[in-house]
Amino acid sequence: MYTSQIRTKNHDRKNVNTTLSQSLYKEIKLLAKKLDRPANELIEEGMCHVLNQYKNK
Repeated sequence: MYTSQIRTKNHDRKNVNTTLSQSLYKEIKLLAKKLDRPANELIEEGMCHVLNQYKNK
């Protein structure tokens, strides 16, 4: 079986598919580049922020 040398398998993570506004995704990609972080990290951070915001209500 093929094993990626780029990113190791993390069984806590799930691949998902969704659609996003092109302009929003472009902004996230630009910010990720500026911060030298993966866009996926910023998207996940945003999701955590939303969950925390609504848990506190």
